[in-house]
Amino acid sequence: MGIRIVVSVASILLLAIAGLVFYEYVKREALKSCEICLADVSVKSLSFVNATLEVRLRVYNPNSVTVTLDRVDYSLYVNDVYLGDGTIPREYYIPPGGTVTIITQFELSYSGALKTIWSYLAIGGKINWR
Repeated sequence: MGIRIVVSVASILLLAIAGLVFYEYVKREALKSCEICLADVSVKSLSFVNATLEVRLRVYNPNSVTVTLDRVDYSLYVNDVYLGDGTIPREYYIPPGGTVTIITQFELSYSGALKTIWSYLAIGGKINWR
């Protein structure tokens, strides 16, 4: 009788572990169909050596399960000029059918890319962020 109990408990534990692994797999797959877009970029502060930009990313989860976004790596461009890469290391949970706005800071050092931005601002041109 003792062996039956051990086998039963082991079977239940294996099923529970398999269920958790499958659920995590479903959540990871659901992340692939999330829609991520650049919502806004604004200048937070200016100094003599760089500018701090506030970047807002909007993430929509069209799935029926909560999605865990545990890290975001992104590249920022203005008028097709590469400004650099950013990382958001914090976890975000996006509920089914929900939208989350992620706000992060982006440090832009003064370089040729910044000259491009200022030239568009000076002449009143349109700035296209992506």
